[in-house]
Amino acid sequence: MRRVLRSPTVRTAMVMGAAGVGFAGANVILARVLPTAQYALFTLMVALVNVSHPLAPAGMDGIVNRRRLEVGPDLLRTTLITCSLVALGFGILGSLVYDLGPVLLLLLFVSTTAGGAMMVAAAQFQSERRFAISLALLQSSNIVLLVAGLAVVLSGVWEARLPLIIYAFGFVCAAAYGWWRLFRERAGKPFTETSFPWSEAFSYAGLSAAGLLLIQLERLVIPHVLTEHDLATFGVLAAIAGSLFRVLQMGVGYTLMPRLRAAPNIIHRRQLIAHEAKLVGAIILAGSAVIWFVTPLLERWFLAGKYHLGGALLIAALVSGVAKVLSAFTKTTAMALITPGELSMLNLLGWASSALAVAAAVIGGRWGLAGVIYGVALGWLARATAAFCFTIRHLRLPSAIPATAP
Repeated sequence: MRRVLRSPTVRTAMVMGAAGVGFAGANVILARVLPTAQYALFTLMVALVNVSHPLAPAGMDGIVNRRRLEVGPDLLRTTLITCSLVALGFGILGSLVYDLGPVLLLLLFVSTTAGGAMMVAAAQFQSERRFAISLALLQSSNIVLLVAGLAVVLSGVWEARLPLIIYAFGFVCAAAYGWWRLFRERAGKPFTETSFPWSEAFSYAGLSAAGLLLIQLERLVIPHVLTEHDLATFGVLAAIAGSLFRVLQMGVGYTLMPRLRAAPNIIHRRQLIAHEAKLVGAIILAGSAVIWFVTPLLERWFLAGKYHLGGALLIAALVSGVAKVLSAFTKTTAMALITPGELSMLNLLGWASSALAVAAAVIGGRWGLAGVIYGVALGWLARATAAFCFTIRHLRLPSAIPATAP
């Protein structure tokens, strides 16, 4: 047991899991108390924000993580301008595609801008290996959502606006705190670079964007092919059955790459991947069993028959979750090992996988919500397969080494 708990992936997953409880709890509370149309709107807005705020820095968070840039007023100014421009773009998207009103567009703009600034601050702490504060910033929004859900219950305001306002305020507070800490500690840190490589930043952003699109794709497609009730049902399903896999997906991506880069040779890399795969596989098996038996109880006790999460939907959610974790393993391994040329090709294939997922989800909508979920899962599997094909040759043992290493 101690060996399991010493795994950085498991430790990170535990922290993210604790925050995930807040996300799941908030969704269960809001699904119960909000009218279906309002909860569907809340789910859509959260999906948009969860795509927009990681993309808002346009790759600046990746550069901060990779380079020792000076964290000062210039970087903050560039961050805010960049995030504001991206937020404006998402506002236009929200207005044209989802017909969001002025108040919701303002909340989307604030959440995206502040969330992007928070991402850059968290990346700086991550680059300094200060994982506690980095994870606290990154996962703070899930705790804020739980507070928002409780605020709705206590206030008796059965509209999506109140939790979304609290959600946006949480991003502002997290960004302000993160940058305040960075500025306070700025004098004692050595910085070696002041220029900002935008071409590298855009490449990093491109690698992340396709994955973020896939993460939220069901919520973005459902309004166009199914009903508001289906969107709300998916929000509940994702909160209960999908949270475990999302936590594992983020945990693998957060910790595996630096350890693979630090591994001295192929044998150690293979052993590291095999060890983490066994741990995560065991968690998936145990967690899937718990989800299968607990979900009907939660549906009966907390949702009061408002939403039905049948066996077909649960199986679809479990299949999709496994595909997401598999993609996280292969993509993270690829990012650590493959060449720049291969990385560019993988980026293109990642977008092709997203396009495949969109088409499959739209077609799958003919068979209802489960069909949409399976369609997106196909995109995750395609993405995982592409990354695996690029990575496998970097894990082959030299002919002089016996092939007994895991």
